[in-house]
Amino acid sequence: MNLGSNVKKQISFKDNSKRWNWVLLIPFAIITLLLLIIPLIMIFIKAFMKAKGADSVSDNWIFINGFIWQKILMSAFVALITTIICIFIAYPFAYFLSTNRNRIFKTIVIFIATAPVWTSFLVKLIGLKTFFDICAGYDNSTFGNFWTIIGFIYLYLPFMIMPLYSVLNGMPKNLIYASYDLGYGSFRTFIKVVLPYTKVALISGITLVFLPSLTTVAVPQFLNNNNDNSLIGDIIVSWGESGLTNDVDMASASALSLVLSLLLLGVYAVYLLSYKVLWKKIKAKRKGQNA
Repeated sequence: MNLGSNVKKQISFKDNSKRWNWVLLIPFAIITLLLLIIPLIMIFIKAFMKAKGADSVSDNWIFINGFIWQKILMSAFVALITTIICIFIAYPFAYFLSTNRNRIFKTIVIFIATAPVWTSFLVKLIGLKTFFDICAGYDNSTFGNFWTIIGFIYLYLPFMIMPLYSVLNGMPKNLIYASYDLGYGSFRTFIKVVLPYTKVALISGITLVFLPSLTTVAVPQFLNNNNDNSLIGDIIVSWGESGLTNDVDMASASALSLVLSLLLLGVYAVYLLSYKVLWKKIKAKRKGQNA
């Protein structure tokens, strides 16, 4: 009798936990619906609806020309360079910090590394531009996307450091020691052990750096004094601001945002497909070696 009652209690407990899981999802579902799904639907409708003052829906898409594609490619290039540099800075930094045993030292370094996140976005840009102008000895001394990349690195490097550090700090050190005992050097240990272990954190860091760098605003306008300093995010915001009085510009901004989203989804789909194909080849190669 006791065994049967215990089984019934366990079943009822599982049923209740499943019900509570659905209840706990309600706040997230509401936020996702209001702040993600509905705005995306509105952007889609706006992009394919005839705007006031336009002759047809095609006027919403008249922006698709060489200039816009050049800006998209330049934005992607700047974001890619920023992400690569952040990886090369963050990986050794996070690994060194995770292997240090001094907790006070870790706390101080993490505080310094994440300090840019704690202040206002605009204040950080003004401070960085002022610093560059002081070093140069005159105002408005920064010209070119090089300075934009430096600004992106300064702003988004903490978002690459923290995921890597969190995972590396919890990685069992016996994995490293076992790799050394098997005869692997530091480089092969990194490739065979550390990199696979931190793969998810690395992908998170890349996402948190690349996407904001691709679509962010204000940074190029502050740090690049060239006349053609705007990137694709600045163009979308500019059209959105003028769209308050011009419905065609608002529709064009919606259409451009939709194009950019589809491009990102396409790149992600290519990544998933190539990753699966590559993983299948690796598995087949391993089976052949084991046979």
